[in-house]
Amino acid sequence: MTVTARPVETPDLIPIAREVRLAAQSLARHVKDHTPSLAPHLFTVLAWLEEGPATAGELAARERVSAPSMSKSVSELEERGYVKRALALHDARQKIVSLTASGRRALQRGRADRDRYTAALLVHFTPEELADLQRGAQLLRKVVEQ
Repeated sequence: MTVTARPVETPDLIPIAREVRLAAQSLARHVKDHTPSLAPHLFTVLAWLEEGPATAGELAARERVSAPSMSKSVSELEERGYVKRALALHDARQKIVSLTASGRRALQRGRADRDRYTAALLVHFTPEELADLQRGAQLLRKVVEQ
């Protein structure tokens, strides 16, 4: 069951919420900026397609971007051989975008690059701090999975 988060006016939670949000955004931005294997907007399209084929319109809705913007991203991925388009069986006006084997490898490479970079950021932490980070990561997952 998915719970829609509503803004909470509990003053003691606001500073914690701000720190969690800013730390998560900062880490995500930092990793994206330092792992150039695949541009973030292209990487996320491949990640969505890993879940299964979709139309460009569906991908645009998931990414909250315009249809022309997504069409441009899909075209770039198609030129690189990472995705392919095929006519939809139920509607010949629509094209279904799917991940190719090359696209799957690019996605795996991108994830590995991001994981290696993030691991390099952690090398100076103590075992106790790493355990704290592990627990914090589990808690963040719990926050977004509510």
